Amino acid sequence: MLVNSLSLSPNTASRERRAFAYYFEFAASSVGGGLDLDFWRTVVPQVCRYEPAVWDAIISIGALFECSKDGSNLFVRQGNHKVLDQNHQDVLAWYSRSVSAIRRRIENGSVDAFVGLISCVLFICIEALQGDAGGALKLFAQGVRLILALRPQIDSGAIPASKAALLEDTIIPIFVRLAAGTLAIDGLPVAALLRDTGTSAMFESVKSARQAIVSLAIEIPLFETKCMALLLSDVSDIPHEFIARKLLLATKLRSWYAAFNNLTEVLCDRNVSPEQIGTAALLSSYHEMLYIILETCTSLSLTNFDAFIPNFQKIVEQSAIALKASRRSDGTQPPFTFEISVGLPLWFTSLRCRDPRTRRTALTLLRQAPPVQGFYQCSIGTAVGERIMDLEESWMNMSAAQHNINATVPRPKGHSHPAPDITSNSKTIFIPEEARIGPITLFRPREGLPSGTSEEDIAEWNLGSDQVYLRFSRNERGPVDNSWRMVYKYVPFDYPLPSLSYELPSFD
Repeated sequence: MLVNSLSLSPNTASRERRAFAYYFEFAASSVGGGLDLDFWRTVVPQVCRYEPAVWDAIISIGALFECSKDGSNLFVRQGNHKVLDQNHQDVLAWYSRSVSAIRRRIENGSVDAFVGLISCVLFICIEALQGDAGGALKLFAQGVRLILALRPQIDSGAIPASKAALLEDTIIPIFVRLAAGTLAIDGLPVAALLRDTGTSAMFESVKSARQAIVSLAIEIPLFETKCMALLLSDVSDIPHEFIARKLLLATKLRSWYAAFNNLTEVLCDRNVSPEQIGTAALLSSYHEMLYIILETCTSLSLTNFDAFIPNFQKIVEQSAIALKASRRSDGTQPPFTFEISVGLPLWFTSLRCRDPRTRRTALTLLRQAPPVQGFYQCSIGTAVGERIMDLEESWMNMSAAQHNINATVPRPKGHSHPAPDITSNSKTIFIPEEARIGPITLFRPREGLPSGTSEEDIAEWNLGSDQVYLRFSRNERGPVDNSWRMVYKYVPFDYPLPSLSYELPSFD
C-alpha cells in the first residue's frame, strides 16, 4: 500500500505489512468504536499513502494491539530492566521514526495542520497503550492548542470544506471525548473545545447523541468543581448565578434525554445492530451519572447520594449491556479505546454508591472493561474504588464493635470483598456521613504534594518519597458547635502505578 515507506530489509517490510494488516482488521474498530470506523479504516490509511509518519504510527498501533491481545503489557520487566522482544523493538523503532519525521516537518514549517492533528491522535493512542499517561496528556494539550489555532481558519473558510468538516465532525470530537476524562487536570483548556450548540429536540443519529452527552460530560463536572470550591469557602447561601447555571444545565440534560428517547424509539422500529444497542446503553449510563452529579453538586453532604440508588443500579445494568456489545469474538475486551466507555460511570458508582451489591457489581464490571480508556487504566480505578470501599466499611465494622453490635459480613457470591450487613433482613446498612469518603487524590511525594498537604501529614508512615499515597477527605463533626468540617487523611497505596504527574478524574 505504501511501498516507498517500507524499510529496505525484506523481513522488516514483512513485519510492517503484518502490523498494518492487524491495525486494519482489529485495532481500527477497537480504537474508535463503530461510530468512527470510517475515520480509522478509511481516512487514516488514505493519509498514510502520502505521509510516511502516519504509516509508521498506525503500524505501531497495530503491533501494540497484537502484543496486547493476550492481555500482556508492552514491556516484560525483569528487575529494573525492560526486556524487549522483536515486536516491542519494532514498535519503538517505528514510533521513534514517526515522531522524528513530524518534528522535522514542524521545524521547517512544512507540516500540514490536518496531518499534524491526525498524527497527534495516533501518538496519544501509542503513549496510552504503552502506559505513559503523562506523555499522552502532553500530546493532548498540544492537540488542543492546535485546534484552538485552527478554529479561526475553519470559521473563515481558509481550510477546504472537506477537511474542515472532517476536523469538526470527527477529529475535534475525539479530543472532546478525551477531554471528558481530564477535568481534574489543571491547565488543560478542555472547555475551550466546546461549541455552544444549545439543546436539541431531535437527534439524527446515535453519533449526534453521543456528541451532545459528551459536551454535557464536560460542562456538568466543571460546574460541580466550581460548586465544590464555593461550598468549601463557607458561603452562607448559593449565589443566584450558580442556581441559574444549574437550572440551565438541568434543562440541557432533560432535553438531551427527551431527544435520546425519541431516537431510541425510532431505532427500535429498525433492525439495529448489537453495536448500536451497546452504544445506546453506554450513553444512558452517562446520562444517569451526569444526572446524579447535577442533583448533588450544591451540597457537601455525601449521604445525598443515597436518594439515587435506582440511578446507580441503572448505570450498572446499562454498562453490562455496553460491555457485552464491545466484547470481541474471542470474549475479550479491546486493550484500548478512544471511544467513551463504561470506565467513568462505573468508577463513579464504586465511589458514590453505598449499596454494597451495586457497588461491588460496578467494580466487577470495571475489571471486565477495556483495560485502557483514553488516558486512564481501569485497573487503577478498580484498585482505588476497592480501597475506598474497604476504608468506609472498616470504619463501620469498628463502629459496630465499639457499640457491641452483632456485625456479620457475608460474602456475596462472585465478589472478592465482603458486603457488610449488620441487620437481620435484606435492608442495606446505612453508612453515616462521618464514615463516607469524599474527594481523593493519589500522589508521590517526589512528584509534589497536593495543595494543603504538608510533610508532617505523611511523616508518620516513615516511607520513602517513591511511595504512593492516597489522600481522602471525610466530613467530621466539630467537638464544640457540632458543625461539619472537611478533614483529610493519608494512607499508603500499594499498587504499581505509572508516573503520577497527572491526576485521576474527580467526581467531587
